[in-house]
This record gives sequence, structure tokens and C-alpha cells, in this order.
Amino acid sequence: MAFACMPNCALCCRASPVTVLPHEVYVLESLARDLDVRVKFAPAYTLLDAVSGVRVALSYLMLLDGEGKCPFLRGTKCLVHDLYKPLTCRSFPYLPKVIKYELDPVAKEIRMEINFVMSTLCPVVKSDLSPRDLVKMRDIRIAVQYAPKEVEVARETVERRLFYARILSDLWQKGYVELQDGANSPFHPVVNGFAFIRRFRPELTIKDLL
Repeated sequence: MAFACMPNCALCCRASPVTVLPHEVYVLESLARDLDVRVKFAPAYTLLDAVSGVRVALSYLMLLDGEGKCPFLRGTKCLVHDLYKPLTCRSFPYLPKVIKYELDPVAKEIRMEINFVMSTLCPVVKSDLSPRDLVKMRDIRIAVQYAPKEVEVARETVERRLFYARILSDLWQKGYVELQDGANSPFHPVVNGFAFIRRFRPELTIKDLL
């Protein structure tokens, strides 16, 4: 038994705002302009850089529109499916249950803990898997047998998150930044994480992360 989307379902496109990474914001904004779609993004997890006085956004939420759906959804069709589908959408229904960032001020390092589950928001998952099966799916070795493409994208997403964490950790260790949890500084301005690291690594391009 292998996972396959239910035709013309699109329930996942209405379930909740879509988590996207910093570079994906620029890709989706560009596509939205081309397609005449209105998109709104809200910063999700941020880190405060005490040196520059800004919060660095490491993830965003692409908000649902006034109809309670993804702004790129038309009927049951995704307008960006063949252009650039966000990593979270491609990994659904294999999604993080917990994403925990930990700052080590001694080592000046950002660490991450991510635990994935097979989402029961998906009707196919609810039909295919028993409660016992769902518990087993917490083991990636078992989950990959059921949803190999989705698990692979989830791995890719983790690597992209680690990319940002490694660069910021390196900047922290070299004294260019001084990082703190951004939740404790809600009134500081927010800077997109990709734009922020390009201040120090201007050779990076969005294509490097796609």
C-alpha cells in the first residue's frame, strides 16, 4: 500500500496556512504577480540579531484567503503545481508535529529538533492507516515505505532549514551577529532570512536552494 492523493480533493489546500521557508516567499510572490494572485505572508519563527536590531525570519506562513483556502487554489486546481509547489505542500501528508529550535549561546550554534507524523487531516491517510499504523509512521524507515516521495521532500525541507541554521551559526561564531529568540522581542522589525544572510553571502541565489 502506497500513498496517493485523492483526485479533486484539495482538502489540504484549505486545512491551514502553509508554512514556507524564506526563499520560497520570493518565489511565490513572483508567481503571484505573474498570475495576478494576492498573497500574504506572516513571519512564523524568528531570531533576534542584537547587533543589527532586527528579527530574522526563518519561516513564514502563507495565509489563507478570504474564502479560507490557499490563494493559489482555483476550484480543486493548484495554479503553481507545475511552476513551484511549496515544500510543505509537496511533503503533505508527512508533516512536522514538532519543530524546535535551540540556541546554544556558549557554542554560538543553532540546533534543531523535528519530529514528523503522517497527518490525519488527509482523508486518504485516515482511510489507509489504523491508529497503530499512524504510530508506526513516526519511524521514518516505515513512513518512507508508505509515502516515499513525500518523505524525501520532507528530508529536503529539513536540509533547507539546516542550511539557514548553519550559516547563521557560522555568522554568530564569527561575531557578525548575536542571536536570541525573536519571540522575546516582538516589536523589532522583521527581515526575511534569505535576504539577511545574503548581506554576508551575496553570492547566494534562490536557485541554490531550489
